[in-house]
Amino acid sequence: MEPSFTLESRRVLRVLVIEDDPALGRLIQLVLGQHTGHVTVARSGTEALEAVRTQQFDAIASDISLPDMSGLDVIAESRSIAPSAGIVAITGFVDVDVAVRSMKAGADDFLGKPFDAEILWHMLNKAVDTRARQIEAEQAAVYRTLAYTDALTGSPNRRFIDEFIVDAVSNSQRFNRPLAVAYLDIDNFKLLNDFVGHEEGDHVLKKVAGALTRHIARPAQFARFGGDEFVVVFPECDEFRARQVMDRVCRAVAEIEVINGARISLPTRISCGIAAFRGYESPRDLIAEAEDQMYLDKSMSPNSVLGNVGDEPADGLLKVSNLKALRNLVKAIDRRDSYTRFHSDHATQLAIAVARETGLDDAALSAISIGGPIHDLGKIVVADEILRKPGPLTLEERRSMEEHPLLGAAITAAVTDYDSVVDLVRHHHERVDGDGYPGRLKGTEISAPTRLFTLADAYSAMTTDRPYRKGFSPERAIDEILAGSGTQFDPDYAAVFVRMIERSFREAAA
Repeated sequence: MEPSFTLESRRVLRVLVIEDDPALGRLIQLVLGQHTGHVTVARSGTEALEAVRTQQFDAIASDISLPDMSGLDVIAESRSIAPSAGIVAITGFVDVDVAVRSMKAGADDFLGKPFDAEILWHMLNKAVDTRARQIEAEQAAVYRTLAYTDALTGSPNRRFIDEFIVDAVSNSQRFNRPLAVAYLDIDNFKLLNDFVGHEEGDHVLKKVAGALTRHIARPAQFARFGGDEFVVVFPECDEFRARQVMDRVCRAVAEIEVINGARISLPTRISCGIAAFRGYESPRDLIAEAEDQMYLDKSMSPNSVLGNVGDEPADGLLKVSNLKALRNLVKAIDRRDSYTRFHSDHATQLAIAVARETGLDDAALSAISIGGPIHDLGKIVVADEILRKPGPLTLEERRSMEEHPLLGAAITAAVTDYDSVVDLVRHHHERVDGDGYPGRLKGTEISAPTRLFTLADAYSAMTTDRPYRKGFSPERAIDEILAGSGTQFDPDYAAVFVRMIERSFREAAA
């Protein structure tokens, strides 16, 4: 029974036939031409490759034995030039080795001589369809990869982890298996971007993703969840083991260090929270709990790798619910005055560095890390025309501006009973000689974290451009700090601060 090519005969394909035998080439061209009318014959490898480079073909039939080069080389080169073309290899020596070499070269099928040209037409159609399905499958795989991959870091993205955690929670419930989720955030990432530029900030994100890749092993999975936030899901893992893994990640990240053009060295640190699945939380609630624990870790100890996950904060510290309130207040500042947010982050980072240099305890560090970003919170009630005035303030305007520490302290006290934070917000404009405001405090009447923060606050203000003046150079700002030592600033802290800044200059120049 003769094969039927009814459907294929109506198909229009652009076909290239590579055959050095003139008679066979004309015969193939005649038969195929009855079906498609678009048949080109090349009698050498060189002629064939030139045709492939200059024309577009849907299908290629190539003899393996050609006068000027191997037909396998022609097939391989044609595949690279026309990846979507269906290719059939034609050979007079049909065996397994020939078939394997043909397929490796890029052919979709092969046909032995002698052959029926109608059969060749059928195989070319089949090769075209096979190639189309392969390309479609490859594209689908690429699109899926892109859909679930973070473009910057190459790690899985939020969409991936959102789907992964649904399955993880379901399996944990079904089989009564442990499950833990970690939520981590790069500390002071906005400040880092401001210091070293977004390109270097992107580099840090890639390095953090790299640290996670090295330390997170299956069945656990991680993803970049947001700007500088990552989420790790630990199936078959309890909270203790998850914390051990994240300890290693945090230590690895702490080794990442960048130095900006202003010669200030910034270590990279992350805050991390872990939530253990108790059998009833939704995937969204589990991630939210881990996020809350991360903010608790961030507030309680700037030195800690991980906070006391799952424990209630000690008396006098911020509660998780209040952390969110503080974050919203800080956002309000940023909307009002973007300089205020940059300045607050900058001063906080500098103050924490000096605090570590002087050996201040964790309580003092916590006061700085929490109070520093919100120390200018009271400015939210200062009129815009005063806050953004490009020139010097009048006496009345200055009095209005000088009320912001008291207003900020009142707002902070309503949110937390952490006295050291309230004290820093209230007294960050005091001077050790008693000429500051609002309390006219002197010397050690001002708390240690506050005395230290006033240094960083002043240095940051001096070196940052303001609406009414250009920022000072770091060298001039240091001179001003030294000039104010013993009057405006605590002399011991001023000496440590200057040494730290000058050391960063030397290290950058080395």
